[in-house]
Amino acid sequence: MKCSSCGEEHPDDELELTFRRPDAIIDLPAEEWLTRVKENADRAAIDGERFFLRGTLPLPVPELGSDYAIGIWVEVAPDTFWRVIELWTSEDQVDEPPFAAMLANQIPSLPPTLGLQVAMRLTGPTTRPEFHLAAAEHPIYREQTAGITAHRIHEYNAFFA
Repeated sequence: MKCSSCGEEHPDDELELTFRRPDAIIDLPAEEWLTRVKENADRAAIDGERFFLRGTLPLPVPELGSDYAIGIWVEVAPDTFWRVIELWTSEDQVDEPPFAAMLANQIPSLPPTLGLQVAMRLTGPTTRPEFHLAAAEHPIYREQTAGITAHRIHEYNAFFA
């Protein structure tokens, strides 16, 4: 696809920006991970006191007619964490009201994103939760509500390089 912003060709199948762990875990000294962190690809806990879930932050791309999703982590309250675990394989999880959460990663090139408030929606037992930002004077909120361009996708994906 030829980008309307820069005139370059950007492949439609580019990878999406994905964070493998919450920043709080990445910031720990490596030798502490074994004793303080319990994790898998979708959930994590530090000392059994801080709880994190992985999901997606969808950003609409009107020119493509689809969403670009940033794979990101949120920090949740203990009761939310255990409720989500309880519902993890349930088809009925989509009927659950949204949960309050906070972004747990700093997205490159943006003002601080750690701690931004989101509503976490469960989407089904075979998909990760979706995160929808609470209204804020922040560029990522504007991108989620107004959409982004294919060129912006390329900018996000450049962080893989």
